[in-house]
Amino acid sequence: MKTLTKKIFNFLVLLSTMSICSISFASEGEITDPIAHGEEAHKNHCYKCHTDDIYTRENSFVKSIDALSKQVVRCKEGSDIPWFDEDADAVVQFLNKKYYRF
Repeated sequence: MKTLTKKIFNFLVLLSTMSICSISFASEGEITDPIAHGEEAHKNHCYKCHTDDIYTRENSFVKSIDALSKQVVRCKEGSDIPWFDEDADAVVQFLNKKYYRF
């Protein structure tokens, strides 16, 4: 009988652990502050290729929010950055707020 009780206990511990893990993963998927998230993603990936000067140069071809979004996606895909669409959108929001103000 002790073996059966131990197996049930282990199963319940495993089930509880899986439930807690799935709850924490679900909350990680939500971006509660897109500007801060975008800033962090930008800091971790974009500075590998360029500095902030690219956003303030006079001959910038980014003239709209749509053009900015397309450029962020080009950079993401060209550099194999592992962002979801939400991450790229957050970077666009951050760059727009800090530099472009469209």
